[in-house]
Amino acid sequence: GLRELAPLTCAHLHLPSRHHIDKPVRCREILSAMRLRVCLLALLILYSLVVATGKCGSPLSPLAQGDKMGGGCDFQGSMGSVYEIMYNRSGIDVVLVSMLAHLEPVSQMMGGITSINSIPTSNSTSHDLPAELELGLTILRISEINSKSQTYKMHYILRWMWRDCRLLMNCDKLRVSDTNAEFNSFWRPQVRIAEREDDIEAMKVERHLLLGHGWDVYTEEHVSYFRCPWDFQDMPFDFQACTLTFLVPDEPDTTIKLLWGGLEGNELTNAEWSITQPEEWTKSYTSEMFKYGADFAYSSELVAEFHLKREPSYLMHTFVIPSLMFYLMSWVGLWIDVAAVPARAAVGVIPVLVTSNKMSALSASIPPISYPTRLSNFMMMTLMIIVVHLFEYGLIHYAARRSKALGKMMERWEQVLQDNSSTEKSKEPSWLLKIEFRIVTCIDLYVEVATRFLSPLIYAILAAVYLQA
Repeated sequence: GLRELAPLTCAHLHLPSRHHIDKPVRCREILSAMRLRVCLLALLILYSLVVATGKCGSPLSPLAQGDKMGGGCDFQGSMGSVYEIMYNRSGIDVVLVSMLAHLEPVSQMMGGITSINSIPTSNSTSHDLPAELELGLTILRISEINSKSQTYKMHYILRWMWRDCRLLMNCDKLRVSDTNAEFNSFWRPQVRIAEREDDIEAMKVERHLLLGHGWDVYTEEHVSYFRCPWDFQDMPFDFQACTLTFLVPDEPDTTIKLLWGGLEGNELTNAEWSITQPEEWTKSYTSEMFKYGADFAYSSELVAEFHLKREPSYLMHTFVIPSLMFYLMSWVGLWIDVAAVPARAAVGVIPVLVTSNKMSALSASIPPISYPTRLSNFMMMTLMIIVVHLFEYGLIHYAARRSKALGKMMERWEQVLQDNSSTEKSKEPSWLLKIEFRIVTCIDLYVEVATRFLSPLIYAILAAVYLQA
C-alpha cells in the first residue's frame, strides 16, 4: 500500500473547486492522511499475526530433561516416528490446542485415539513404571479458624507437573485455560485432599501450561475449608498439629507416583493463632492400603504438616480475668458483717451465677469433649471456691445465731448456779448442747477469719497450676 501511494502527487488528486485557493496545502494533508492509515493498518496486521501464533519458536529438546519426571521421549524407540511427527506440530494457538487435544495428525497411528485425557505417556510408563507427578504448593492465606467446628479456610495454589510425550510440539509454550472448549480433553489428576471438607467452586481457577518438550504444568487455585483434629487439653495454651494429605483415589502407586516439589507462600497471620509459615511446613511421603479390584494395593500420598499455636490473650481477657474479678468480689464479701444478710447474699450468689454463665459460654465455643481443659479446670476451681464462700457464709450465719442462743442458755444456767436454786438445777443443759455450743462458738470466732486468708492463698496456688504456660 505504501508503494502504491509513493508515486502519487498532487497532480493525481482532483479536488473540488472550493479547494482551489488552498489546493497545495489540502493536497499534502490528504496524502499524509492516506499514508498514515496504510501504516496503521500494516502494524495492526503484523500485531495480529504475532498474537495469533502465540510464542511458538524453538522448543526445548525433548531429551533435555534426562530421567527426571518420567525421562525424555524416546525418539529412537518404537514410537520414534510418531514422536517425530508430533514434535513438528505448530500453528496458531487455537489450531495447535485442537491438534494436541485430539492427537492430530497421529490419531490413526495411535490406534484411533482421539483424546489425551488418560494417564500420561513417557519413557517410564512405556517400561511399566508409574507416571510421576510433582506437586508444588503455594499457601496464600489461612483464615476463619474455628475451634468449635475444628475447621479453617485456606486459599492455596496447587501446581502439578508431569511428562506427557503426547504433548510434543514445535512451540516452546502454550496456555490452555479452563474457559477453553478443549480444556477437558487434556488429562489432569483427580486429586483428593483427605482433610478437605468443602470447596468454594466459584473461586476455583484451572489452567494448563504446555511445554514443547512434553511437559504439562497444571495449576489449580482453590479456596477450601479443611478439618483439623483439635486437642483442647492445654487450652488456652493449646498447640494444634494440622495436616494436608494429597492422593489420587483408586490409583495404586504402581500407576501414579506423587513427588514433592516446592512449598512456599505468603506470610500467614491471624489475630488469635500463630501459624507456621509455609517455608517451615514439613513434607513427607506415605502410603495407604485400599481395595483395588479383587486385591489390595497401596496409594502414593503426600503429606504437609503445619501447626497452629493459640495466642492466649483473647481467652484470658474473655474468661480468666472476669473469673478472677468475680472471685475477688466473692472474697471481699468475707469482710462484710455477717449480720448484713442482703449484702452477703448478693456478693455470694451473683459471682456464682455469672461464673456459671461464663462456663456455659466456654463450653459453647468448643465441641463436646469428654476430657477437661486447663481453662475449664480453672473456671471450675473458681466456681467451687466461690460456692465455698457462699457455703461458709451460711455456716457462719447459722453458727452466729446458734451461738447467741446457746450463750443465753448457758448464762441462765450460770445464774442458777450462783443463786443455788435446787429447782432450776434439774434443768441443766445436756452434754450435747455443751459440745454444740463450743463448736458453733469456735466456728463463729475463727472460721471466717481463717477463710479470709486461706482462700486467696489456695486460689493463687491452683490458678498458677492450671494457667502456667
